Amino acid sequence: MRITEKLKQNENKIWALSFSLLLCILLSIRFDFYYDLNDDVLMKDILAGAYTGQPESRNIQMLFPISWFLSGLYRLVRTLPWYGIFICGCQFFCIYLLTERLLGFFSKKWSKAAAVSLEALVLLALILWELIFVQYTVTCTLLAATAAFLFLTTDSSGTAGAFLRRNLPSVFLVALSYLIRSEMLLLVLPLICVTGLCRWMADKPFWTKENAKKYFLVFGVLLSGIILGQSVHMLGYSSPKWREFTVYFDNRTELYDFQFVPAYEGNEAFYESVGMSKSGQTLLANYNFGMDEEINAELLGKVADYAGEIKKEMLSSRDRFKQAVSNYRYRTFHETDYPWNLFVLGMYAIVLVSALWNRHFRYILELFLLGMVRTGLWMFILYRGRSPERITHSLYLMEFVILLGMLLWESKKENRLPLPVKAGIMAFLAVLGLLGIGGSFQKTWTEYLRREQVNTELQALQSYTRQYLENFYFVDVYSTVAYSEKMFADVDNSLSNYDIMGGWASKSPLNEKKFRAFHIDTMEEAILTMENVYVIVKEPEPNLPLLEDWMRDYYGERGISVTLQKVDVIRTAEKEVFYVYTVRDEAGASVESD
Repeated sequence: MRITEKLKQNENKIWALSFSLLLCILLSIRFDFYYDLNDDVLMKDILAGAYTGQPESRNIQMLFPISWFLSGLYRLVRTLPWYGIFICGCQFFCIYLLTERLLGFFSKKWSKAAAVSLEALVLLALILWELIFVQYTVTCTLLAATAAFLFLTTDSSGTAGAFLRRNLPSVFLVALSYLIRSEMLLLVLPLICVTGLCRWMADKPFWTKENAKKYFLVFGVLLSGIILGQSVHMLGYSSPKWREFTVYFDNRTELYDFQFVPAYEGNEAFYESVGMSKSGQTLLANYNFGMDEEINAELLGKVADYAGEIKKEMLSSRDRFKQAVSNYRYRTFHETDYPWNLFVLGMYAIVLVSALWNRHFRYILELFLLGMVRTGLWMFILYRGRSPERITHSLYLMEFVILLGMLLWESKKENRLPLPVKAGIMAFLAVLGLLGIGGSFQKTWTEYLRREQVNTELQALQSYTRQYLENFYFVDVYSTVAYSEKMFADVDNSLSNYDIMGGWASKSPLNEKKFRAFHIDTMEEAILTMENVYVIVKEPEPNLPLLEDWMRDYYGERGISVTLQKVDVIRTAEKEVFYVYTVRDEAGASVESD
């Protein structure tokens, strides 16, 4: 009898756990999980010790507390894919929490089964790609969205202390989200604040001393967690070298993510004024800027500022704003963001109908506030000119979950929607899911097959370099951008004997540490003078110069004539992919290291 009662008490947990595990198992049978971008791969390599030879507590992209924690797991057991386990675990844990809370709004088994089935349909229609091709930015937002949903649907009765205890899971999820990807959490923080206001507005009476104490207490603890995490992060990166690199990293991000590298032709006067030669500009354009020790934080900042001025001349702030408005309007109602926009618009309509049906005009105000904030966030990213899917899909995900929480909480409090209307809402979402799921599977499967084929090239490169561990290989950046890695297959966390010639970790203390492990002082000198150092490149993009050309130009500007010799070819079963070169001084001179 006690076992039966216990099972009954934990019925929703059992349903949610079973659903989450089943979804994970079925997806893992059909697919392998991938790191979505090579950024995630490098973060993993840094944490796992594959980059420098030992697990590093600073992986540059995440805040220090969480990267310290993950590197500690690798120190305990080096061979396990801890980063992949953590990121995937966060996503499926969020699905578990969302499912458990969702089931709390249904009392009968058939209604629970219907709700879980509908949830599966919506999940697969919307985030199948993100569940298979995992990206830490999306993981951050899923944590934040789950926190918002839990907060919206948590009972607010009782004392301020009890209210805080019930909302500690939400506070924890937001703090964890901030540690994983602080920029993304700050972007969606206005949506979290609107969620808090909407939840507060649901309490009657709205303004009482006790209510104010409840909500400000939760917000204060949440803010304290964020400040604490940021403080520990700043302490972890407080050394002079890391502070200097942080400025360099921020300027590099501004240049490549929000500005552009101006062409040398037509901008000669500017480049001469900042002391950058044509070969230096070429290194910025092809991302191989790690070659040039003179490309520092100050220089990147000047190029970014200059590119920003060119943008303003090409398109005024007013024109950029008008263009952002036009893009925003189009993306909201057209196929660019399908099916995300259709789901979100549908949820707005459902919540509005529910509010009008029950004469809850407060919900109309809440929808207006939510719509205003989402418009501001979309205008912000569109105006800045950077809106990759990992950001836009994250915004849609956050908004959809908040709207779902508003709808469920209203139905629980008032329960005035008749059964036919509730059935109609579920049918509407089911139709949207059915319309979107086919395209979602096709898109994900097509990309999965593409990666299976393309990544054989990366595997050939890694296999080749592991054959010659006494050597070190510098790889052209553009030759590596198309690749990622599987999260749980072919795990090798041993020190890699190759590095790309640029990228966001270039010139960091970690980069210097990797070089020291192979007795390399600078890339420029090592390529020219060390017998066991080689350069690897694919055929370049049509708009980029050949390796032979830009390498000769670079050393030629330093008074050194070089000869490049192709010494090996890296092949897959189908074709030649990479070419291995040596670079030597024709006159026997060497480059003095700084």
